[in-house]
Amino acid sequence: MAIEFATLGGGRFWVTEAVYQQIRGIKSVQSGYMGGQTEFPSYEEVCSGESGHAEVVRIQFDSSVISYRNLLDVFFTIHEPKQSAVTEDGNKAPLRSVIFTHNHEQKIQAQEAIKRSERYSECKLGTEVQMCTEFYLAEDAHQNFYKNNRCDAYCKEFIVPKILLSRDLFKKRLAA
Repeated sequence: MAIEFATLGGGRFWVTEAVYQQIRGIKSVQSGYMGGQTEFPSYEEVCSGESGHAEVVRIQFDSSVISYRNLLDVFFTIHEPKQSAVTEDGNKAPLRSVIFTHNHEQKIQAQEAIKRSERYSECKLGTEVQMCTEFYLAEDAHQNFYKNNRCDAYCKEFIVPKILLSRDLFKKRLAA
């Protein structure tokens, strides 16, 4: 077993968390905040854009079962990487597309994944690549959101389609 971490911001962490929790080789997924200047921010502070943090998930995974590259392929399949990292009022967008890398190898792989995705989408992506900073765990209500709220309209409308999309990605890979 080779345990590693990945930290990704791709829109609402509820969606990203739920998708990665369904994947074999994932040991844990925690929703939180990273990349801003406010210490121990609240959800409200992050959503305001004034804290500078992004909504992220910190993923603990077994790289002997699933590779970091595969995690990034899922990431670019389930979110909109063309969003601007800056809001209209000049603050860092809390729902921006960002990959926080834990080491130099992850940084290289993240940059390669962006190039691959840009070739497929034929446009420039807004995804940032940054070294990890302090991770702030989100409030309990945001942990395991899908598992705890499967019947919620948000889950049915936004999370379930992304889970199905990620499953399709792996089915296609296995068939190839």
